[in-house]
Amino acid sequence: MRLGRCGGCMGKKPTDELRKLKAEKDAAFSDALNHLESVGKESIRIGEKFDNIGELLTDIDKDFSKATGITNKKDMSLLFVATGLLCAKWIIMGQIMPLDFDFSYKKQEKLTAKEGDKLADKKRKDDKKYGQIDDEAKNKAKKDYSDDEYRTVMQILFRPVPYDAMKTEVVLPVPLTPNNHRALTLGHQEILGWLFGTINIMTRSLTYNLPTLNTFTVKEKGIIIEGYSDIFSKVKEAYDIFNIEHERLYAAVFHQGLHFLSDKFTKTGLSLPFMEAEKYLDLLEQGWDAVAHANDVEKFKKYAGIVAKDVGIIAIQFVISLLINEIIKAIHLRLYDEKTDGDIRLYQVRTRKILLTSNCISSASNVLFCAGVAIATKNPLEGAKRLDIGGLIKTIESLFVDTKFIEEIKREYVREKLYEQIYDSDFKWKYQIVEG
Repeated sequence: MRLGRCGGCMGKKPTDELRKLKAEKDAAFSDALNHLESVGKESIRIGEKFDNIGELLTDIDKDFSKATGITNKKDMSLLFVATGLLCAKWIIMGQIMPLDFDFSYKKQEKLTAKEGDKLADKKRKDDKKYGQIDDEAKNKAKKDYSDDEYRTVMQILFRPVPYDAMKTEVVLPVPLTPNNHRALTLGHQEILGWLFGTINIMTRSLTYNLPTLNTFTVKEKGIIIEGYSDIFSKVKEAYDIFNIEHERLYAAVFHQGLHFLSDKFTKTGLSLPFMEAEKYLDLLEQGWDAVAHANDVEKFKKYAGIVAKDVGIIAIQFVISLLINEIIKAIHLRLYDEKTDGDIRLYQVRTRKILLTSNCISSASNVLFCAGVAIATKNPLEGAKRLDIGGLIKTIESLFVDTKFIEEIKREYVREKLYEQIYDSDFKWKYQIVEG
């Protein structure tokens, strides 16, 4: 029996198809073998790279240092300019704005009332404005008992303060005596006295340290309490006087300060701020040392003043250093040329290195200079006064901020270079799936 040909195979040669399929399989197999061979070679190459990773990292580090080094003329010039400006800053500021650091304090001994007045008189004579008034004018003002009009500037300056009055022609809430009048009058309160005492001096009045703020008028001759008034009318009167002549207010504030000075170091001192008169009198009876308190207040004021002054100077030092740094940074970035300077990131590292180096040189020079001054004068305070603390703060900030910036750029640079060294761009990581 004869078999007919398959209709689907008519005209085709099975052997040709098999040959073609075999050729494709052989080619794919050969390609796979070649790829495996390439993978093996690449693996060996990468392994060798990792075996020498230490040397590779060293070379990359050298390349980074070379690319970011301050070696060209432009960078060196800016480094000298920045260092010169920073050093000039602390040299000049050390002369015109030295720090204080002098916390020595001499306690004021207890004074009598007359000694307190002499202390105030000395302070008045030392004043640039009111200390120039001649003795004849002063004596005339002291004997000017007229009280028909508002107090003149000279009366305000040289007549006794009205809240020292103790003689009276009217009934008082509490009789005033040498021992209690400072506690009972608001003009003698350390803080409120600046307000009430000034008003009293301008308006010939006296205001009690009582919740009712009892206020009385005082006549010039004899400094005698002569009539009732109220604080509100005296505030308005002081305002009117100020509008007539501003100088009267300034003179009253000046005299108030002098009166504080004359009283604070005497036995009963000044009334404590915002304390009721009765309580303050009880403190005095129990042995309260008003002079010791006054010394403590003066010491605190001096220390606070020194600290505030020095903090202000240090802030100025820091701001000037910051401005110099920003100016140098702007100039250096302005001079950037992509063709000659290359990667902008590496150029920015050079900028930060210029600033960091100049700040360190300036701060180190300042410390050495201050040490030299201290040794030469045999006085450590003289050296300390010329310290550029603001500049030192800026240098420390740069050590943290700029160093962190440089390290971040360096990590990126090392990562990119390692990738270039280890990854072979000619090698193709391809896989071919062979279908059977």
